[in-house]
Amino acid sequence: MALQLAREQGITLRGSAEIVAEFFSFGINSILYQRGIYPSETFTRVQKYGLTLLVTTDPELIKYLNDV
Repeated sequence: MALQLAREQGITLRGSAEIVAEFFSFGINSILYQRGIYPSETFTRVQKYGLTLLVTTDPELIKYLNDV
């Protein structure tokens, strides 16, 4: 029973890599906002992980962060 439950709720390598990449992206956005590297007007609030996070709305920055 426990083994079957573990298989159903396990995190796949692909899934965990996507989660880490998403978390890293939020971290980069936070640094860019808090350090004033990008103007605060270029950020919007989103709810994720039970927190309010700021993410950029600048299309060029979004493209760059997705490509890196």
